[in-house]
Amino acid sequence: MPDMRITDIKVGEAMSREFGSVSRDTTLEEVINSMLANQWEEVVVVDQRHELVGLATREHLVRALSEGVPQNRPIAEICRREVITTSCYEELAKARDVMRWHKIGRLPVLDDEGGIVGLLTARDVCNGFSGKLEMLGRHMYAVMENITEAIQVVDCNGVVSFWNDAAEKLFGIKAEDIVGRKLAHFFPNDIILKVIVTGEPIRNVLCQVREGVLAIRNAVPVVTPDGETIGAVCTTQDVSTTKSLLEKLDQATSRVRRLEHRVKRSEEEIYEPFYTVNEVTKRILQQAKRVATTDATVLIQGESGTGKELLAHVIYRNSKRRHRPFVEVNCSAIPESLFESEMFGYDPGAFTGGKREGKPGKFELAHGGTLFLDEVGELPLEMQAKLLRVIQERRFYRVGGTTPIEVDVRLIAATNRDLHQLVAQNRFREDLFYRLNVVTFEIPPLHARKEDIPGLVDRFVKELGCLYERQVRGIARDALEVFLNYDWPGNVRQLHNVLESIIILMEDDYITLKSLAEAGVLETLTAGTKTRSPGIPKNVADLKDEGLDDVMVRTEKEIIVKALEDCHYNKTRAAELLGIPRSTLYYKLRSLGIAGITD
Repeated sequence: MPDMRITDIKVGEAMSREFGSVSRDTTLEEVINSMLANQWEEVVVVDQRHELVGLATREHLVRALSEGVPQNRPIAEICRREVITTSCYEELAKARDVMRWHKIGRLPVLDDEGGIVGLLTARDVCNGFSGKLEMLGRHMYAVMENITEAIQVVDCNGVVSFWNDAAEKLFGIKAEDIVGRKLAHFFPNDIILKVIVTGEPIRNVLCQVREGVLAIRNAVPVVTPDGETIGAVCTTQDVSTTKSLLEKLDQATSRVRRLEHRVKRSEEEIYEPFYTVNEVTKRILQQAKRVATTDATVLIQGESGTGKELLAHVIYRNSKRRHRPFVEVNCSAIPESLFESEMFGYDPGAFTGGKREGKPGKFELAHGGTLFLDEVGELPLEMQAKLLRVIQERRFYRVGGTTPIEVDVRLIAATNRDLHQLVAQNRFREDLFYRLNVVTFEIPPLHARKEDIPGLVDRFVKELGCLYERQVRGIARDALEVFLNYDWPGNVRQLHNVLESIIILMEDDYITLKSLAEAGVLETLTAGTKTRSPGIPKNVADLKDEGLDDVMVRTEKEIIVKALEDCHYNKTRAAELLGIPRSTLYYKLRSLGIAGITD
């Protein structure tokens, strides 16, 4: 786009490149004949090198003839020798001012070496400025017509002088109907009329320009360098769509905030090991969150499927390392021959088949974060020794590497094995066990907290229904009773898998016994239902000489012994499992005469 400032026109843009030129030896007669033949007003006199000698105008020639100068005289003796010149790089406005000051009608234009390249006349100056003004007018008109904002221009009397296409569309008035007429006839209280009166701009006015159309308007006066207000310009921007979008944005923002709140609550729920109302498990979660704020090593024990990995995530998400990596290693899945390369990585060229650029190991990937060693009880002794060395020294070497790598990780280990028993059997290193066993959590199996089953079922039904795009309204009472009576040896994972199978295969939108049968799980769940306690006879007639009180005492004794066995004879845990105070358990141990456990 060309320069929009009129003062930036250069002499070279306006000068005449075709002009009369004669040599210094040309006679007066020859010059007169050339000027008449070519209708020149002036001629430039040059020497052999085409350098300026002087300038001769018709006025000079007439004066010479009237003074009786012989026509065979060289023009160099007659022309004006003191000539004011200019450069083609000079601003046209400055050249014009020189011509006005010296009251001359033309200026020879010289190049950098003094050679004449053009002639600037008064006509050239006028044409240069008028051409620039015309071009600027065209460009300005095109800009104002194509701009998205409505533009209105009025003179000092309030008569509209410009009304662009956007103004036509916004106000619903054609330019041909309003240009040349007073704006007050159409808009008596328009802000642009106030600007003409006050000479002060009015900015950012929100108004309704017509039914259903909101706009922001800005009006400023047009002021000459002398301070005279000669008109005003107003821009009007339709913000109806913007306002609608802002309202939608506000609605979306509110919705996002609600969703963020729901997601946050969901994340908190998801990253709990499992839904629980069981007091023992709730206490484990509370303790895990407290331990999470430290860098203490944690050992998580429990049967398969109880949620050891999810408890590890609870610890991670509540720790100061929650924004750093969480790297999980399934120790039972790593072949002994690949243990070092998987855990510690390898340098380029360390062994055939490896990546050319080498590969970082699990410890490197977890640097600054948390390393979760799942199924740590499955590690062979040799790998246990290598793991222990890194835990103790907090540094290691890559396979094939010679530079030690410092590592900072928080360790969480998990196992479904009894590490005490493995240590006693010399199948797990005692020193590694004590390194891992700083803080220990043992997650109860699902059969020890059956009060959680209804809530878990409800959660999994919603989750799986969403996953498989199935509308599941809930579960029938008799179907839930089957779930409650089953011992769930696979724990929460088994419960989840059973429900997944049911939801995939069910035909109705409500889980019933029929749904369990369709999924092929009803027989398994009912066959695995906990058998009746041997102390409880099937029929009242079977009581024979034994009274009801004796049956209840024997049954209570069997339940307490079973609870103690499940808790490895930890009386505090057994009391929690039974839902009674520890003092009550001690009383019942004594009163029921449960031998060998009362002290």
